[in-house]
Amino acid sequence: KKEAVQSERDRIRPNGSSSIPDDPLLDALLSAEAIVRQLRSSVITRTVDARRQATTGDVTDSMNQQLTLMVEWAKNLQEFQRLPLGSQIALLRHFSAQHLVMCAAFRSIHLNDAVCLTNETCLPRDTPKVPDVNRVAARIVDHLTTPMRQLQMNEIEYVALKAIAFFDPLAKGAEESHRDIDDTRQKLLDSFERHVRQVSPHRDTPRRFSNLLLLLPPMLAIARDLIEDVQMAKLFGLAAIDRLMQELLLPPDSSTDKSP
Repeated sequence: KKEAVQSERDRIRPNGSSSIPDDPLLDALLSAEAIVRQLRSSVITRTVDARRQATTGDVTDSMNQQLTLMVEWAKNLQEFQRLPLGSQIALLRHFSAQHLVMCAAFRSIHLNDAVCLTNETCLPRDTPKVPDVNRVAARIVDHLTTPMRQLQMNEIEYVALKAIAFFDPLAKGAEESHRDIDDTRQKLLDSFERHVRQVSPHRDTPRRFSNLLLLLPPMLAIARDLIEDVQMAKLFGLAAIDRLMQELLLPPDSSTDKSP
């Protein structure tokens, strides 16, 4: 298993950076990502007809699968493990919708007008089948996937930016760990900036570091839209929202299961 994880980590790491020493923090992120990829095959339910247009059921199944992987990813980060349980739960809840949006955006970087889900179905930006997710799909394509492609964002930059967004000291419920979370985020920013400005083959591209960070505000805005869509789907019974999605995506008053 260790060899498989190392192989996956080496595949993620970009070439052409041998003159720069490895960054332990980025290496840890790559290892966590590689472990999750090894778990992916046991979590993801693939469709028989890959690349077919997603249904509402495909969307909710993919969201649940991705949230399961998010929890496993976080559990493999030492900085997360050191936090008290309450702060861990707060970070997961705060980041869950952003995680769904960011993963979908980066996974779709090879597509022009669709979002690729974890189960390998596709959600076209103008799909009539899932109208409630239409707005989110179009915004992911326009404001995240397209800029990622234009910036030639690679996987190590993706995992770094994901971690920066995850370790948010303003996450509701994580106040007791504010300083530790902020310290982790600052270290991540240092490593990320160093990679973009010194290691990346695109390090001479003007304002690239700033433009990569500017992906975070639209990601947060789209994540809020996604939460609204999930709330509406639950309210009107438009989709099956399971317990994990309720606990991580919806506010506490919405996620409480009142059934006997």
